[in-house]
Amino acid sequence: MHQYTVVISDVGKHDHGDRGSRPYWTLASHFGAYAELGLYWFLGAYFGRSAVALVRPSELLARSSAFKTDTLFVGLPTSLRGEHLQNVRFRRLVLYDSTDFDGVNFGDSDKAWLLEQTDTCLKNWRDDRWQPELKIGLLPIKRPPLNNRLRTAIKIAAAKRTLGMAPQKSFDVGFVARPTGSVSSNQRLQWLYELKSERPQWKLWGGLVGADSWRQSLGAEHHAEVLQTCWLNRRKVGFFQYFNGLCQSKVALAPRGYAPWTYRHFEALYAGCIVVSNDLSHYEFLVPFPREKMIEVGDDDSVVPAIEAALKMLERAPETAAANRDYLDGWLDDGVYSRRLPQTLARFMAALQGEPLT
Repeated sequence: MHQYTVVISDVGKHDHGDRGSRPYWTLASHFGAYAELGLYWFLGAYFGRSAVALVRPSELLARSSAFKTDTLFVGLPTSLRGEHLQNVRFRRLVLYDSTDFDGVNFGDSDKAWLLEQTDTCLKNWRDDRWQPELKIGLLPIKRPPLNNRLRTAIKIAAAKRTLGMAPQKSFDVGFVARPTGSVSSNQRLQWLYELKSERPQWKLWGGLVGADSWRQSLGAEHHAEVLQTCWLNRRKVGFFQYFNGLCQSKVALAPRGYAPWTYRHFEALYAGCIVVSNDLSHYEFLVPFPREKMIEVGDDDSVVPAIEAALKMLERAPETAAANRDYLDGWLDDGVYSRRLPQTLARFMAALQGEPLT
């Protein structure tokens, strides 16, 4: 019997073509970059892969023999119905939603039936302003365990520091972004515009990347001439070049994207930057941020004073960068989950039970 069974959300055409084969999902479970597999990787890291099964709703529907599991995690949105569980015996059913939807994303799921089966759903963040129909637990961040470039980059950076070869913090601010949306509605673009227009003397590492169509679309903005100077003339920046750029930056910007957190938060902290973030006061995450050593910006506030405060923080207390890395080391093992860090699992379990977190 598997202790845990993770039923992946099937709205992403996971049963079409190659994705409908068992070999495909065997490889994906080890190397793939699917956001929906974050919970599967997390449970496998702490309990071992033999304790965790990964299935799709179509596989449950096709089963002719019964199987047992202690906890059945069901990804949303889902096609799961009562007939899928005829041959499944479980103690508890828990929903999880790895989308960036603000709240619980039932989509076209049979919401009424699912609410009869459970009182809990896991999300990548918990917002104290929500009034959900379910208890909200916390999902792990979405990194594949073996295809994890952040882990490699962290190890390389640590080796360079040990050998006295760490890059100098020669840039004031580091930031790379795609210009989706308009300047008025996109916090990333608004911050970059404020930075370039109000403090042109600051040295910026990075800029805008993406398709030419985005650049053309951005050209229609009334103050786009400032942002047009930020283009790097490429569709993307390679991860190791990106991380090395952060290692050379004193401050890293981490505005919200589709969700209130981004990988930039973790990447920038590991790179030794002081992070200037969107306001995180309403949110809880599985790996909490060292907020007292970060600078947060209100939704309607300028980012410029926050960057100034971050630069002063690093000047007054240069040890802050190392302290932030040490803080993350209490929750993550070079960017991944590990059974050597039981407090992360304890926090996950506490949130799963609906207990208050400290």
